[in-house]
Amino acid sequence: MKKIIYLILLCIFMNGWAQKMELTSAVIALDNHKNLEDAKKYIDIANEKLQAGASFKKAKMLSKFHHYMGLVYLKTFQSNPAKLSDGSISFSDLDIATQSFLVDASLNANYSKKSIAQLPVCAFLYQDGAYKDYESQKYELALNKFINAIEINSSKSINKIDTFNMYNAALMAYQAGDYAQSAEWSNQLIKIDSNDSRFHLRLINAYSELGDLELQLEAIKNGRKNVPQSKDIIFAEVNYYLSSGDNKLLLSSLDEAVKSDASNPILHLVLGNTYNQLGDFDKAKESFKKAIALDSSYFDAYNNLASLYLDQTSDLIEKKNALTYKQKKQFENYKNQINDLYALALPYLEMCHQLDSENIGVISALKEIYYKLDNSKKSIEMKKLEDALKSN
Repeated sequence: MKKIIYLILLCIFMNGWAQKMELTSAVIALDNHKNLEDAKKYIDIANEKLQAGASFKKAKMLSKFHHYMGLVYLKTFQSNPAKLSDGSISFSDLDIATQSFLVDASLNANYSKKSIAQLPVCAFLYQDGAYKDYESQKYELALNKFINAIEINSSKSINKIDTFNMYNAALMAYQAGDYAQSAEWSNQLIKIDSNDSRFHLRLINAYSELGDLELQLEAIKNGRKNVPQSKDIIFAEVNYYLSSGDNKLLLSSLDEAVKSDASNPILHLVLGNTYNQLGDFDKAKESFKKAIALDSSYFDAYNNLASLYLDQTSDLIEKKNALTYKQKKQFENYKNQINDLYALALPYLEMCHQLDSENIGVISALKEIYYKLDNSKKSIEMKKLEDALKSN
């Protein structure tokens, strides 16, 4: 019996000693000889024995094992990553490296600080891989990698709130068609920072795609409450009410927004756009002019006011073109009405050109209007400018 016990103890000792030797061989191969292939071979043997029930007697050795296993697999991923059947890079080596560093970090032992220092490297590599997946339109793969980066950064050893990659995860989930997960990430982001309009917009868009009108409206109201100046959230609210066909609530919502922030030119612009869509020309014009009065350099307000007049020419042009050559009086009447509208739009377009001298859409419109109003000199000037911009 004593011999049997002795043999068992001897086997346990020899197994532990061999495991320690394999770890030492891996360390020497990596640190001294820079032989990554041998280092990986020895660390894998040590890991197999650990998985089979062997153990390191000292916490220091266990910490050393996990740190070097992480280091070996991290360097393998960085220098010679495995390839998948489609030719893309496998992240399995980085997965192993990350898990090893995380285990060592939790041990709070001799090598833990070194492992913690490697975790941001792992997070960056996942993030970088996610960007490449995004560029290849592999949105699900990108989502998983962004989540890996988030989990590393939110681990106890780093304890970083990674809103950057959380937002990327919300975006990738949306692109992948996983709107529920996009909403989940967006809700988390809003809890962290309710003043970032991007987070509210991601949530609004996710609920919109899910077809949940109740949650979509709730998200819009919450966004308006937390970021009242956000033009995009205001437009989301406008579009919501426009799609629902509830013009009364739409105008009520905008009127309330204007009253709460009467000096905000953006709100007057949105109100003007809404009145225009509802066919109320006078109120639209009034709102656009109010926006200009509040901000004399507001390009969109000038542009929308000009468009308000130009849009009215469409019906008149159709009616004019439908006349026969005998209907000269009516032809001249329509022509004069159209030119009057061009003349009303002209100063606002000229102001747009002053504010943005290379806006080719404005330049093209001015070229046509100058021509229609018999100002050939200015029309030719705009034509030259248009050609110069198109050739660049």
